[in-house]
Amino acid sequence: MLAIIVALAVVIADQVGKAIVSANMELYSEAGFIPGVISFYHTRNTGAAFSMLSDKQWVFMVLSAVMIAAISWFLVKHGKRHALLTVALALILGGGIGNMIDRIRLGYVTDFLRFDFVDFAVFNIADSCITVGAVLLGVYILFFEPKVEKRLAAQKAEAASQTEAKTSAAEEAPPAEDTPAPEAAPAPAEAEEQPKND
Repeated sequence: MLAIIVALAVVIADQVGKAIVSANMELYSEAGFIPGVISFYHTRNTGAAFSMLSDKQWVFMVLSAVMIAAISWFLVKHGKRHALLTVALALILGGGIGNMIDRIRLGYVTDFLRFDFVDFAVFNIADSCITVGAVLLGVYILFFEPKVEKRLAAQKAEAASQTEAKTSAAEEAPPAEDTPAPEAAPAPAEAEEQPKND
């Protein structure tokens, strides 16, 4: 449930942001947001996140589809492994779906956020969530995964020990004695025929 909520929130925020920019800003126009930090700049991207390899649109369609399927499968199988892992993968999943919607519907991805203090590619909310999710995933792998593995190993060992104890107890239990079946009651003697009086 947590993964669904996070991924859905990312998709909605991404699509609403793109719709607002597309409806209110001309293509390649810009507008201030936080002076000296970030501004709006409406552009289109036919490549991956942050406009990488924009001439290989079909490659990223395939890669995005594979990524979305793989993350969805993992969340279904291991969604309860750790909350941080779930949130990280859900952010990446939601960002991937948000950009995939644009590629399928429009043939390009709408970008509209630009850093003013560094020369960096224009991006969108989906790209940001993918990046944040990737960072959180790295944090999880470095600092949490070893602890999770130890916990799961301890749980498996405990379960195996309990199973072995139950099996041993069943083998050591004395066999139940056969209870003799009760003897059948003798059939009642037939009444003797009374002689008839002449």
